[in-house]
Amino acid sequence: MAAGPSTGGTRLVSSMLPVGTEWSPNLMTPAAVDAARRARLDLETEQRPGIIQIDRLHRNLLSSQPLCFNLFGHLSAEPSTLLEWVRTFHHDAESVDGVRLEWAPLTGNTGGSAFDAFVTYTRNGGARGILGIECKYAENLTKAQPRPAPEKFKVETVNGPWRDGAETRLDRPSLRQFWYNQLLTQRVAAGDFTSGIGVVVACHDDNPARRAVEAVRTELADPSSLRFSSINDVIDAVPGHERWRRAFTERYLTYDQIPARLAQGNEPPGRRSAGPAHAHRS
Repeated sequence: MAAGPSTGGTRLVSSMLPVGTEWSPNLMTPAAVDAARRARLDLETEQRPGIIQIDRLHRNLLSSQPLCFNLFGHLSAEPSTLLEWVRTFHHDAESVDGVRLEWAPLTGNTGGSAFDAFVTYTRNGGARGILGIECKYAENLTKAQPRPAPEKFKVETVNGPWRDGAETRLDRPSLRQFWYNQLLTQRVAAGDFTSGIGVVVACHDDNPARRAVEAVRTELADPSSLRFSSINDVIDAVPGHERWRRAFTERYLTYDQIPARLAQGNEPPGRRSAGPAHAHRS
């Protein structure tokens, strides 16, 4: 398939599909497409915070939003497939009750932000927990949140389970997104749940994301309430789904094939940026 122009532009970009491309092939399975359509409809009908950028879903091969739908959206039709992964956070998890994409509560001081994915589960004894998930792939964290934090987020941090002065140390471009996601996790967990863990899901070798997670973790009263999980950790814990696993791994995680394909003049669209950036980032 030929390269397409950047969003709102005319310059052809190897990581963009042609204008007019719809849900497939960027969303890799019918379940991922169904999840995206459902999430979009929910945002429109329920008026929840969150943003689904249709052009990103349809055409951007490197965006973390279609990746999230290809991962958690695909599995959302069978929430139980995530149980073993959830148990890496709470070993006593007994069932996964639901998986939502681009989700935030209707009420509360969300600041317009939403979870990329939101997993609810039940633990032994009936306690209910959540995972508030932020997905990353090829994005530059230093450009994710360039504006200083709103005062309301600083006040919430001062009054919440954070170390003294955290609101100042966290107000940096590379940390704000994970900080905001953790605040949202804390708000939701304080409602109908007994525990909440923020999870950043990214490539195993995404060292900038790992460092940012660690920097935010150190500012928490309970650092274990924020975790890093590699994409491999998720897919390796899922039983079955072998065809999806192979296709997902080939597209997003198989970096060693890129140099050979480039040498043959057969560049996979978008891979020039995605693979090496995560295979060798420091």
